[in-house]
Amino acid sequence: MTTTTTTMLDKPLDDLCREITDLRQMKIVRDYDMNKLSSIITISKDSLKETEKFQQQILKQLQQFEISLTDINEILRANSQQKIQLEQQQQLGDDVDIRAKLMALNAEALECRAAAVQLQFQAKMVLSKTTEIEKRANDELAQQTHEMKIKQHEIEKNRAEEYERRARLEEERQRLKELQQKQQEQERLLAMTKNHLHEDEYSHWLLREFMNDNQYPPCIIRISPNASSIPISIDYSTVTETENLLDNQEELISTPINIKFDLTRTDQQFIILAIPYILRRSSHRENVIKVRQSNGVWISIETNESIIDSYKEKRFVECKLNESSICAVVSRLKHDIILIQKQSSGRYISNADPRFTLNWPQNISQNDFSIDVCIQPVDLQTFIQFSQNFSSECQGLLAVGPIIELNFDEINLLKPIQFTLPILIQPKKKSISSKIKRSSIDESNNPQQPTISHPSQQETIDQQQQLIFKSMLGEDLSNERLVLLYSGFNDNTWHIDTDIQLIDSKTHDIITTNIQYLHSRIIVVRCDKQLMSLKQLPTTICLLDQTLNQRSVTLFLRRRLTNLNEICLVCCSSQRRDTVENEIQQENYSTENEQIKEIILEEGQILELRFRGNVIPINNDQQSIQFAFNTYFPFYFETNVSEIDKYSQHLSSYFYGFIQIFSKQKFLRNGIKEIDKKKQQSDIGKQEWQDSDICLAELLITLPKPPTELRTPIQKSLTTFTGEGKKKKKSLFL
Repeated sequence: MTTTTTTMLDKPLDDLCREITDLRQMKIVRDYDMNKLSSIITISKDSLKETEKFQQQILKQLQQFEISLTDINEILRANSQQKIQLEQQQQLGDDVDIRAKLMALNAEALECRAAAVQLQFQAKMVLSKTTEIEKRANDELAQQTHEMKIKQHEIEKNRAEEYERRARLEEERQRLKELQQKQQEQERLLAMTKNHLHEDEYSHWLLREFMNDNQYPPCIIRISPNASSIPISIDYSTVTETENLLDNQEELISTPINIKFDLTRTDQQFIILAIPYILRRSSHRENVIKVRQSNGVWISIETNESIIDSYKEKRFVECKLNESSICAVVSRLKHDIILIQKQSSGRYISNADPRFTLNWPQNISQNDFSIDVCIQPVDLQTFIQFSQNFSSECQGLLAVGPIIELNFDEINLLKPIQFTLPILIQPKKKSISSKIKRSSIDESNNPQQPTISHPSQQETIDQQQQLIFKSMLGEDLSNERLVLLYSGFNDNTWHIDTDIQLIDSKTHDIITTNIQYLHSRIIVVRCDKQLMSLKQLPTTICLLDQTLNQRSVTLFLRRRLTNLNEICLVCCSSQRRDTVENEIQQENYSTENEQIKEIILEEGQILELRFRGNVIPINNDQQSIQFAFNTYFPFYFETNVSEIDKYSQHLSSYFYGFIQIFSKQKFLRNGIKEIDKKKQQSDIGKQEWQDSDICLAELLITLPKPPTELRTPIQKSLTTFTGEGKKKKKSLFL
């Protein structure tokens, strides 16, 4: 397929050819337009001229193009020649490099041969040294084996001595236990003898019983036959009278009694009051009767155990009264009085805990003196519960001992007293030992289990050497630390005694130390060095001391099934919650919509019950009730409630109210005291202790609304209408 190029001459030539063709075909040219033909010819001539000019320009361009082609050919020819020369030079250079590299490789090969010869010589030297070292190693191994046998013999000897020491310690403990049993037996015989003498002395006295009458608190009174007509009034004491009854760590174990009598008309000097009590909790405690004085202070009096033949299933304590009094039986920590004479040495073993002992030498002081000892125990369950409740503060606290109170005269000791202080065995170690026992039992039950690979003799020697090096460097292998803390009476600020040395026993339950400067209260603590710092330890023990004086209390509110308006509020110790719930469940109290609250109180704390909201007791006297919390005496409050406004709370199907528990707490308040008004001096602030009511808990009371009744329509008479208009004045003349 060919392409045609159109130029500016083509059109005029085509027009001219077309006109000539038309002239040839036409026979008559008479009417032909010659002007048209002349114009076409003229245009064709002009086009030919222009075409000639254009051809001349093209010819010039072709000549220039030919010159450029010649120059390009020369340049290409020069480049090809230069390329050929470069390739030839490169081939010559590569041959020289290859030759140089070959020469370098030959030199390296010669050096390697020389090094191989030297290595062969060194290998022979190493083989000779290896044989020499092996010989020395065998000699050292034989020597270490001999030393290991000697050390094994020493270990067995120490183990035998340890067994003998433990046997002696066990014999000593058994002897102490027998001594304690004998001492308790002597005390029991002495008490029985004293009671028998006491009973024989007053066996002919008359008994007045107030045991089976709910109107009176249970008690029995002994009076002489000559004073049988003495008027005696027995009644329950009020809650306000029991304020300040309990001291630190004391518990109420009987109903407080208000007894009134008059001995002025008879020759009898006293009466004997026997009060039943709850069984004592532990060997650390004793039961005493406390009497309220006129100034509101309670003091303990001489108390004896008593047995009444008609009530052998009950336990009684009795005391002598010479005037009307308010009495109660409390359980308190035992107090032992130690008499220390300067001229003789001695030893004391506590009746509450035989692990607590005192040993003092002769000439310990210039004068004789006495020490009143009281041990406040901390059992394992209490310690575990405290560690769980305050996990962040107790991190690193492993074990504690009891808080020991020492009441002594002001005296300077010339020599120290040796104390043995009990401490709890770490629960962690117990669990580990139990795991070991379990694993040993499992191994005995499954003899096919693979045995644990024991370390080799060389590893054992290395470990012993490391232990010896650490001990020589003074490095402590244990992370545990024993600390003794002290504080004053009625002071919960604890300090660390850094001037004494504490020695742990193999059984980890007794700490031995020598103390020359006595403290009022002491406690020994075992803690982890890495987890607990010495700065944090006094704060943790302060928190423990506060926790021992507090009780967890449960408040719950229930409604009786048979009477929805009757409610029962119970305040009891959380430890006795299950027993109390079983008791009130037998009274048909429902657990539906039950309200429960947990609070923390102190033993004997005075509380006040108040009502708030639209639901209050029907009896107005029960809107504010005072009561005291005691662990062994739950508080029950039963009452019938009703709503104040039956049209309020209309959007709910219940009437709502609240029971609030308040307690008085003291706080410092700035009072203003005026000095001198005449001189117009400024007032001076003075801080005073004031009581304030604090709401401890609030329980919701829901009282169902009665079903709504349709109102009966009121009967009315029919409506009558009368016409009204202007009244006409009557004429006077009619």
